[in-house]
Amino acid sequence: MTRINRPDTLRTELRDIKRRLHALETAQRATTAQSAAVQTTATGAESPDTDTP
Repeated sequence: MTRINRPDTLRTELRDIKRRLHALETAQRATTAQSAAVQTTATGAESPDTDTP
């Protein structure tokens, strides 16, 4: 049996792929949140909590 098809190697590869996917998803969420914050600041929109009469 070749090294790549051994169950322990496949588990290791799967674990590594899952780790990388999680890192990418986390980075994407952070980038999206940062982009939304920049857009809110750029448009001058205020949050509803800061309403002053």
